[in-house]
Amino acid sequence: MAKKSTPWSVDEVTTFLHLIADDKIQRELDGTTRNLKVFQEVSALLSVQQCRTFQQCRDKLKKLKSEYRAVKDHNGRSGSDRRSWKWFDLMNDIYGSRPSSVGREAWTLQPRCCCPCMMMP
Repeated sequence: MAKKSTPWSVDEVTTFLHLIADDKIQRELDGTTRNLKVFQEVSALLSVQQCRTFQQCRDKLKKLKSEYRAVKDHNGRSGSDRRSWKWFDLMNDIYGSRPSSVGREAWTLQPRCCCPCMMMP
């Protein structure tokens, strides 16, 4: 059975979202499903606080985006009681006014971490 990861702290999620908000990171994430290098870079930068794998970073962003869309959709419905969510403002700063399609620019990320958890099997 796989070991369950440590829950993300508030500071860790905040740092993660600030890293994800970077224009360079957003350009690389736009329009691609092969984003291993992007999440390796994010996890390397995040490893100052706690060692997170690229998969944990990828899963965290997927969950945050899903919850963001759910709250935004709910609050956009007429007659709905407004829902709040502690990450809404940060997520809205990143994704609230983004165009639905953005061209991809080529650039390379080089991992900066030699943390043992970052080593690929």
